[in-house]
Amino acid sequence: MKIALYAPLAAVLLLFSPQPAAAQDASPCKADREKFCAGVQPGDGKLRECMQSHEAELSPECKERQEARKKLRAACKADEDKFCADAGKERGVMVKCLESHASELGQECADALKSRPAKNS
Repeated sequence: MKIALYAPLAAVLLLFSPQPAAAQDASPCKADREKFCAGVQPGDGKLRECMQSHEAELSPECKERQEARKKLRAACKADEDKFCADAGKERGVMVKCLESHASELGQECADALKSRPAKNS
């Protein structure tokens, strides 16, 4: 009887629990990163440089993601400098910083931020 009461609660908790890191990194560029840039550590721009050097060889899905990131960086350059100059270079930190200043962003940056592809980048 108690199991019947707790089963729905357990299902809800599993549904909304954080996903393991491996599931979070199911990005369209994961295979390309592993293929072309194995061993390159993110955080200092070297991974981006590596991926850019292999741009012609990237999967179509990864190319689309890379293009969206370029557009976001171009649209938000001034806002990054203004609000997030001290933000780290780690993956996702700049987007989180920009999101924390959503009400203060220029229109171009705000639009680019809203229209970026779903997470799993």
